[in-house]
Amino acid sequence: MPLTDRSQAKEGGWAQVREALVSFEGDVKGAEFDQWGGQLFDEEGKKRPPKEFLEIQCDNVEVLEVTEELTMNITDMNFRVNCSDFKGSFWIDEFLASADEHKIIVPQGLIGKRLVFKKKTLVAKNKDGSDNPKYNSTNYVIVGVKGSKSAVQPTTQPTPEVPSEPATPPGDPMVVAANIAVGKTEAQFKTAIALEPSFVGSPLLSLAKTGMLTQALVSEGRLVLGEDGKYQKA
Repeated sequence: MPLTDRSQAKEGGWAQVREALVSFEGDVKGAEFDQWGGQLFDEEGKKRPPKEFLEIQCDNVEVLEVTEELTMNITDMNFRVNCSDFKGSFWIDEFLASADEHKIIVPQGLIGKRLVFKKKTLVAKNKDGSDNPKYNSTNYVIVGVKGSKSAVQPTTQPTPEVPSEPATPPGDPMVVAANIAVGKTEAQFKTAIALEPSFVGSPLLSLAKTGMLTQALVSEGRLVLGEDGKYQKA
């Protein structure tokens, strides 16, 4: 029987896929930090800090679980996770926690792996501990790691790889920081360096959060800030 109640109308295309797709696996071909839109302002006209997100691009997708039949077949799946520096956010308590559980360094460690993602909801809480569904956050987290379907299996014994020289001198955090900054905006650099294992517990991390580290790298002639707002090698 045809639908006669407008409130029961279903979404179509990608909107329906994103709503109905609960779990999938796919080969991660890209994982990059970026920012939402143009300049953001609050109600008083003051500048807001840029909104960061991580975009994950998957191909060879296999659908594992849905709430209803998808309206279209998918082989690719892209999704974004908003980034935050604060405990209690979806980014910290759910997505990064799932990456840590599977020993994956974000974002570089995602690329080239076949991962299983599943939708999860972080329930928001009021100060009194009661649920506040209005601010719930729902997105995908990592629940498994598999061998890539796109990987070509060798038919002969592979030749052992000869370790190459490290790209940056070990023990020189300024060189590491400069390399991390290349191709990133200030906000992207702050997010990326906070995830760099060699900077955990380092006093330079607090300088990075205030913007003084990149300022020092520019002053030393290691970096230049491009017209697009991204750092490049001097």
